Amino acid sequence: MFPPAIEIKNATVKLDGYEALTDFSCTIGHRERWFVLGPNGAGKTTFVKLILGLAWPLWGASVSVLGQKYGECNIMELRKKVAWVSPFLNAWAADSTYSRRWTAREIVLGGLDSSIGFFRTPTAEDLEQAENAMAMIHATKFADRWFDRLSSGEQVRILIARALISHPELVILDEACIFLDLTSREILLSAVDELAARPDSPTMVFVTQRIEEITASFDKGLIIKDGKIMASGDRNDVLTEENLSKAFELDVMLDSTADGRLWPIVKK
Repeated sequence: MFPPAIEIKNATVKLDGYEALTDFSCTIGHRERWFVLGPNGAGKTTFVKLILGLAWPLWGASVSVLGQKYGECNIMELRKKVAWVSPFLNAWAADSTYSRRWTAREIVLGGLDSSIGFFRTPTAEDLEQAENAMAMIHATKFADRWFDRLSSGEQVRILIARALISHPELVILDEACIFLDLTSREILLSAVDELAARPDSPTMVFVTQRIEEITASFDKGLIIKDGKIMASGDRNDVLTEENLSKAFELDVMLDSTADGRLWPIVKK
């Protein structure tokens, strides 16, 4: 009944003269939860840029997001339905050099207008939406604190609330844990699992370079290496010792825990 959330066909993307992605094709269905795994420089960031319309493939490719084909739709309007959470946004939202200082609540409210911070007087409905979004990610207690005074983990949770306030159809968690300590990471991953378990959960794409961050909520995924899809499909078929050893060019063993997560052990 629903078109794929993401459908990319035969996309080759060149950046600064080299191919960041080569003949890249993937389909992510409505409300599916996918992980995207790969080492540094594999092409993960370019993949995200392709979804957001920030990078364009060479002629002959096709990119559709939420049923809208790029080149035939208003990308600015489409982006209002796509939530992107990235460490890049942390730095941007916390930088008060060229703008005023923002509270956590104001950062969340900015999601209504696709802005960093909030530039109008919120209505009672706006404030209620912000409270609901923060409650979903267990971030209400940070609401009145300055965003730039929150820890990295707290900032990421506020940015996820900012993403959720507009009820997006697609959520991209792009290296969301990369600057977090162990405690902050586990708190965040638990909140992401709770979001994924909701009956109204959006399509979710979790981009990472760390195997152990991929919780059992993400039951489909792909591994990118050298700008190409090395493996794609069901979680158990993709996250194998053979695939991971090839992707990271190490002899990797996997240890599993009761919650379904996999932890890599490198053989010496």
